[in-house]
Amino acid sequence: MQVGGSGVLKRLGKSSILVTDIANQFWCERQMEFNYLYGKKYTKFMERGKQMHEALQDEVYVPLTIEPVTYEDLMYKIAYENYRSLLSLKDKGICRELRIYGSINGYKLSGQIDEMKIVEGKAKVIERKTTDANRKLTEVYSRPHLVQVKLYRKMLGDIKAKRYTHENFTKIYGLTKNGLSDVFKRELQAMGVRDELINPYSISEKMFNEIYALPELSDRVEVVYVDRFSGKQISSTEIEYNENEIMDSVAYAMKFWNGERESAPVVEAENWKCRFCKFFGNECKAWWTGK
Repeated sequence: MQVGGSGVLKRLGKSSILVTDIANQFWCERQMEFNYLYGKKYTKFMERGKQMHEALQDEVYVPLTIEPVTYEDLMYKIAYENYRSLLSLKDKGICRELRIYGSINGYKLSGQIDEMKIVEGKAKVIERKTTDANRKLTEVYSRPHLVQVKLYRKMLGDIKAKRYTHENFTKIYGLTKNGLSDVFKRELQAMGVRDELINPYSISEKMFNEIYALPELSDRVEVVYVDRFSGKQISSTEIEYNENEIMDSVAYAMKFWNGERESAPVVEAENWKCRFCKFFGNECKAWWTGK
């Protein structure tokens, strides 16, 4: 059943599109959709990946430990941590876990960049993936990861070029100089945060100003694969960023979000993926033979 664009988000219980949603469409679009409709299984491997990302983040800066009470508190926390991360890029040449925002076909778009480094004077976008050391890193396996890192690079470019600005962000997310809970304000003051920065609008403005001021973005993007148990690097794939290429991928993906077509199962040559999918033979019978 085809549904109009806003209807797709409503049906999936979403208000915006994640970069990982679009990336996952290039593994199995039907699986991405069903994860929202029927629930995604949280595995021990996903937990391990989360722990490794948090450990890497702690190497660069200490996250804000204050617990948000309101929506505005949460948005403040994200913007503050982004600002601190971007200062790390300026001072140390590296930042990690940078939340990035943008817009695509009128939809809210967001994601989290694993890492940026200053390489030869340019800011390079890097995606880290945990995997099994014995896994063969084929083109099919890497495809969604490359879409993901290229889309992050596109979003950063949009902000630097001011195609997506702080004004766009605050309007879309409803951020003002009010709204923080009293307890959150008191804890920020206790940390020594200046009064003029204790509001979502001002701290997010600082965040955007740091992105505007980034060095030239590198046209090389990279996906690094690390062993999920040891954390040691297994391999990496580095490619040249091409905006036309990523926009072709996005145009295909958006036909689903716009309600122009139903979600597509994997092609026949890739139906081996179905053996590892919890929906196979249950909610999804695209390649099910009944055996």
